[in-house]
Amino acid sequence: MSLPRAKGKSGTGADCGFTLLEAIVSVAIMAIGLVAVIEAYGAAMRLSLQDEYLSTGTFLARGKMEEVLKETAIAPGEDDGDFGEEFPDYSWTVEIADSEIEGLEIVTVTVTWNVAGVEDELVLTSAAPYGEPEAQATGVTTGGGAGA
Repeated sequence: MSLPRAKGKSGTGADCGFTLLEAIVSVAIMAIGLVAVIEAYGAAMRLSLQDEYLSTGTFLARGKMEEVLKETAIAPGEDDGDFGEEFPDYSWTVEIADSEIEGLEIVTVTVTWNVAGVEDELVLTSAAPYGEPEAQATGVTTGGGAGA
């Protein structure tokens, strides 16, 4: 006993199943799509790593800026260093320069990091008062006042 066949189909020849060419084309399309997905995933991972280093650099720069601004007397100059074993890829530079406004110094903190041979940096700038530590603490300036 044989099974009934669909009308107009003989079950033989080019009408039955996929051809080898169709299979190869479909595999090629899937491969192109897979490569695109893998490339997008790799790019997302690189951006995530860059964001992590930028966030850490921002945290370290803000901490160094606070450290410099807490000093009672700052003077123009430059200093540099690193963040030790905890953050071996990061280094810092602090530059203190005179400003155009009397009584203020411009403090610039630069944090630099190197990842896979690519160097990047973050720069923070702030103004800080300078002068005699007693005058800064009390807000009183010395000499030449109206009551002198």
